[in-house]
Amino acid sequence: MWIGRWDGSKAAPAVKESWEHAQPTWGPGQRSWAWAPDGHSVAACRNEDGFGRLVTLPLGRGKAREVASGWHVALDWGTRGLLAVRSAPDLPDEVVVVDPGGPAHRRYARGAVGGFEDAHLPMPEVVSWSGSAKGPAKGQVHGLLWRAEAGGGERPPLLVMVHGGPTGQATASFNARIAFFCNRGWNVLTPNYRGSTGYGRDYAQALRGQWGALDVSDVADGIRHAVAKGWGDPDRVAVTGGSAGGFTTLLVCALHGDLVAAGVDLFGVADLFHLLDVTHRFEARYLDHIVGVLPQDADRYRDRSPVTHAERIRVPLLVLQGDEDVAVPKSQADLLVEALQRSGVEVEYQVYEGEGHGWSNPETIEDELTRTAAFLDRHVLRR
Repeated sequence: MWIGRWDGSKAAPAVKESWEHAQPTWGPGQRSWAWAPDGHSVAACRNEDGFGRLVTLPLGRGKAREVASGWHVALDWGTRGLLAVRSAPDLPDEVVVVDPGGPAHRRYARGAVGGFEDAHLPMPEVVSWSGSAKGPAKGQVHGLLWRAEAGGGERPPLLVMVHGGPTGQATASFNARIAFFCNRGWNVLTPNYRGSTGYGRDYAQALRGQWGALDVSDVADGIRHAVAKGWGDPDRVAVTGGSAGGFTTLLVCALHGDLVAAGVDLFGVADLFHLLDVTHRFEARYLDHIVGVLPQDADRYRDRSPVTHAERIRVPLLVLQGDEDVAVPKSQADLLVEALQRSGVEVEYQVYEGEGHGWSNPETIEDELTRTAAFLDRHVLRR
């Protein structure tokens, strides 16, 4: 987000700095910045390579001032302070009011997992690698690495967790799934392939017409880099993702199956043609921008659909789907599983009744995690 001001004739930056200050624009209901009560400054959450910093920005020549660390969303600035929902890798979501003079804050409410602050939750580190596919930023790809607690001398297993969107971002905020696997001895790599939010407009726009190509190549290069750096055992690598992340996961398994031992797809896109017909209105023309326009780009739709490459997938797959998903309906998962079964792929398929695009029932979340852990134990850890 570009924070600017309007003097009646032209726009100008309120504060010149290179960081972004908002989440992906397709997320409805955002309040990523807020006016001060006196109207002389704004507050925003600065995105520093996936780490959040709450800052105040004077509408003049002054410099931005950091108020608090961590991700702060749903901002509202009143006379009592800055109201926000705050999160960090070691801090589950909480509702706070922050003193704009910082860093004092008052906590008003906690999420369901509040109280885990002293549980030695993992903190990520910023990592990057070179992308082999042509693109912006000279092929530099960003990500976050979450390490398991130090164990014996062997390399840990590596779980590559691909974000959705596809123009979303893996951030340094509280993530119970990551903590779950780090606690079980996995290193977790969360790639922010070119096309992700948080690294400038050119980086985010790189996915125009490239979804299913650039993201897949950048994630595969990330796995190679992670193995070369010793972040994971090359024989014990798994990839997982939901929605657009599931789409990338499936293509990595198909086109770079030598890099992974198993994949876990959560309500991922399987057939781009079919998705055009069945997705909800909010995303009806999304594919025009990130894949191409039909009919002239039909070959691109076909070549980048995971169902087209089902026979190339040789690693075991776990597919999880909600039966009330309107964004990526169950029919997508059905098409995928049928194609995999025809090709003789070892696939486990679980449909959750009453669930949509993501889980809302605690029982479903518990089943997903325990089912995934057991699947990875069998096929990656070979226990």
